[in-house]
Amino acid sequence: MLNRSVLIVGVLLAAYPVHASTPDAAGKIRAAIGKAPGSQPGCAVGIFRNGAATEYVNVGLADVSTGKEIGSDTQFYAASVAKQFTAVAVMQQVVEGKVRLTDSVRKHIPEMPAYADAITVQMLLNMSSGVRDSLSLMGLEGYDLISIPTRQQALNAVYRQKEPKFTPGTQYDYTNGGYLLLSEIVERSSGIAFETYINKRVLAPLGMTRSNVMSGQRNTDANIAKGYIAENGNVRLADEYPLFGGSGGLITTINDLGRWNHDIDAGHKVWTPAITRLMAEPGKFLNGTPVIRTGRGIAYGNALIIGSHWFHHTGGAGGFKTLFGHLREKRMGFAMLCNNGAIDPAPKADEIVAALGENLPAILEATADGSALDGRYQNPNVSATYHIKVSGDYLEVTIARPDGSRTAPKILKRSDDGQFSNGQMQLKPDDDARGFTVEIPRVTLHFERAS
Repeated sequence: MLNRSVLIVGVLLAAYPVHASTPDAAGKIRAAIGKAPGSQPGCAVGIFRNGAATEYVNVGLADVSTGKEIGSDTQFYAASVAKQFTAVAVMQQVVEGKVRLTDSVRKHIPEMPAYADAITVQMLLNMSSGVRDSLSLMGLEGYDLISIPTRQQALNAVYRQKEPKFTPGTQYDYTNGGYLLLSEIVERSSGIAFETYINKRVLAPLGMTRSNVMSGQRNTDANIAKGYIAENGNVRLADEYPLFGGSGGLITTINDLGRWNHDIDAGHKVWTPAITRLMAEPGKFLNGTPVIRTGRGIAYGNALIIGSHWFHHTGGAGGFKTLFGHLREKRMGFAMLCNNGAIDPAPKADEIVAALGENLPAILEATADGSALDGRYQNPNVSATYHIKVSGDYLEVTIARPDGSRTAPKILKRSDDGQFSNGQMQLKPDDDARGFTVEIPRVTLHFERAS
């Protein structure tokens, strides 16, 4: 039988209260997670209010081969949810005066090439550095199984890059390489191995005793979930992930993420006021615009996606899909750890939040509508001036000819990749809203904002 009951922890740390679960809420959450018929993997979900856990709902199997059920103390690979733990460690070093956000990465890691434009610690944190993805580089170097390469091998691959992907500070590009470098900065500035640092200075103070950052070896705990891909009744083992920290590497539980949320909300042992202020700051490009892909969506901050109401981060690797979010004005936390890689974590989390029936804002609520692109643009190869106005998923472009006359407005619709198109013209905004690229048959040109 699958475990579909609400699990409440019986023995608790005094600093981490758990309130009684509401059966009605638990049923709504369970229904939104969806059934896991037969021998299927599933999810652990936690809802936290005013710093305390109120609902735990666990559905499915942690280990399909043995039939072991998911519980609130089951360990999961957290994937990129780990990045916020790395960011907090960086901010601890900032508060202690050992690192500045404006520091060049080379100040701390001289092995990095001296690029024409400096990459700063802040650029690594907000994904605008242009550093290539370390896990993808490992694939290019022949490591089909990402659990094989070591942390040092991944670092060396990043050091070998002769140039960044783009001018640092001008584009949003999600990269595990940046957070691997951040972990190295923490290690060098603190003088402590990164995994040891996280375990002792970030996890232990909060009583997160079922969590750790791996250091080259898998956890062998008896209550650890394996990762799967489960679709259309078929289950495939996909339990493969990096065994070092920085961009990932964290093993955790729903109970422990409750402790993480409690510290954000009320404990403030690790999330001190100074660190909370730093962590909640949305990222900005060099020109001051928010770090948002193609001008619309949710701003990326310091390992947190900063929405209008929630801040959150998702994760996905090796058959695991994860999410942790915090709704500040409601003092509400949400955590989801799934060992079914077929789940899309953010939409699933929004389904669960909506199912509560409390008129809560969506976790994926956008903070920018693209209107930062509005304005006049020119290209030296074209005599006309382009006037742009964005409204939601539609972009209106009017072309002013040299004689002062104008074309009728052309309406382009946004696609999933952030580009706008009307079938004849494709327009891709720059992430920092400084311009856009227009592509028509046989011609591609970049337009800059006119003064």
